[in-house]
Amino acid sequence: MGRYDEALADFNRAIELQPNYAWAIASRGETYRLMEHYDEALADFNRAVELEPDEDWPLYDRALIYQALRQVVEVHADLTVAIQYARQTYEETSQDWRNIFNLALYHLAAGESMEAERLYREALSGEASPYLIREAIRNLDDLLALFPDHLQAQTMRDLLQAHLEEKSSSPTTRGPSPKREILTG
Repeated sequence: MGRYDEALADFNRAIELQPNYAWAIASRGETYRLMEHYDEALADFNRAVELEPDEDWPLYDRALIYQALRQVVEVHADLTVAIQYARQTYEETSQDWRNIFNLALYHLAAGESMEAERLYREALSGEASPYLIREAIRNLDDLLALFPDHLQAQTMRDLLQAHLEEKSSSPTTRGPSPKREILTG
């Protein structure tokens, strides 16, 4: 919504109350990233990774900052580990649609567009909820805000959007249709 100063104030307050709250720290980092304050974002993502070293999302976020700063070695290292963690979750719970969307996003950011597309299509064919599809679209929008010329990200965003529109326009079955009474003379 572009209300970055308000968001930063809220995250700063949450972090004051709970200094090791990794989610608030990473979320503040995302806000800094959107504001293109990459040094502050990187510091927050470093802290979030330190607090939750087994979580894939802060690694992905940090990789985006490294990508913006053109630190290729660091991008590759973070995306490799993020993919590893998400792949492990995928192997344990193959119908965790959020994880599958995230794994697809990580592959996309790593330049592995065929694997990304396969995973996006798997989540769509597996009946991922419209809420999760919209979340995946927002994540692609965030990637595109940073890298507007990322054609594969735009293509995957279009795929998800088309699927969402198709689902919302198709008639849904909500059980049997109401019975009509037959009037007889």
